[in-house]
Amino acid sequence: MEQDKNNNNNKTIPFITLAVLGVCFITFMQLGCIDESGITIENGDTIQVNYTGKLVDGTVFDTSDPDIANDSGLYDPMRPYQPLEFIVGNGKVIEGFDTGVLGMKEGQKKTLTIPPEQAYGPTDPTMIRLLPLLDNIPATQTLQKEISLSIDQFNFTFGPDYKKGDIVQLPESTINMTIVSMDENVNLSIIAKVDDTFKSEQSPWKEEVIEMNSTHITVKHIVEVGDIITFPGTPWNSTVTEVTDANITIEHNPIPDETIQTPYGAMDIQFNESGIIMDTNPPLAGETLVFDIEIVSIVKPAPTEKPTNETTNETGNETEP
Repeated sequence: MEQDKNNNNNKTIPFITLAVLGVCFITFMQLGCIDESGITIENGDTIQVNYTGKLVDGTVFDTSDPDIANDSGLYDPMRPYQPLEFIVGNGKVIEGFDTGVLGMKEGQKKTLTIPPEQAYGPTDPTMIRLLPLLDNIPATQTLQKEISLSIDQFNFTFGPDYKKGDIVQLPESTINMTIVSMDENVNLSIIAKVDDTFKSEQSPWKEEVIEMNSTHITVKHIVEVGDIITFPGTPWNSTVTEVTDANITIEHNPIPDETIQTPYGAMDIQFNESGIIMDTNPPLAGETLVFDIEIVSIVKPAPTEKPTNETTNETGNETEP
C-alpha cells in the first residue's frame, strides 16, 4: 500500500509542475514579458507610446497620463492626454527617444535615460544675454530723413493705391512721409521741422525734433524722472531714474521668471541681483531626460508592390519590354 501511495504522489508532481508553469506563462503574458506575435519595432514603423518624461531629480515635465499630469501640477484641460504617435526614424522626436524604442514589442515597458546630446543638446552660452538692471540710453537719436522700401514691402505696409508725391502715415505712429520716387523701390522722406513731436508704437516715449538737415533728423526722447515706461516686446516695465542732456538712466523692475515668445523662438526671462538673464536655449537644453514608456501599438508600413518586368499587349499575351 505504501508503495502505491508513493506512486500516486509521483504521478501528481508532474501535473502540479505543469499547472505552475501554466500559471507563470499566463502571468508573463499579462505582464508583457512574452509577445506571441514576435513583432518588434523597426525604423519606418508607426507606433503609439504612453510616456512620462522626467528630469534626473524626478521632476515631471511632460506626460501622456492625465493622472500623473494632475499630480505633478502640469494638467492642462485644453490638451489631449493620449499616446504619442510617430513614425520611428523620421526625426520627429528627439534622437534618444527615436532610437530607444527600437526592438521593443507591443505592451513592453522600458525606462530611457537620454543624455543632452541625444535630447535637446547642451546649453549654448551664446544664446544667453545679460542685461544690467540699470541701463543708460542716449538722450538723443539721429535718423535718416529718407528711407527706401521695395515695392512689395511698401504695398504690404501702406497698400497699393499710391503714386509719387502722395503723403503716407507710418502705421502705429504719427509720422508722415512723402513718396519721393516709385519704381522697383519706393523712396520716402519724413515730413518734419524743428520742434515737431511724434510718437511711434515701436518707441516707449515721444520724440521731439531738435535738429535736421537735408539727409538726417535728430530727435530728443521726451521723458521725465519717475516715468514708468515699457519697451515693445518686453514683459517688464522700467522706471526713469535720471535724465541729462546726454543720457537717460532707467531701472528695470523685476518680475517673476517668465517665458516669452519672440521671432527667434521662446526666451526665458529671469531677474537676479545684477541683471536680467535672457536665455533663448530650448527649455530642456543641457538636461539628461528620463522617460518611462510603454508601447501601445505597432503598425508596419504597407508593403510596396514590386515592379514587373513583363507587360501585356492588347491581345492579353505577355511580351518582354
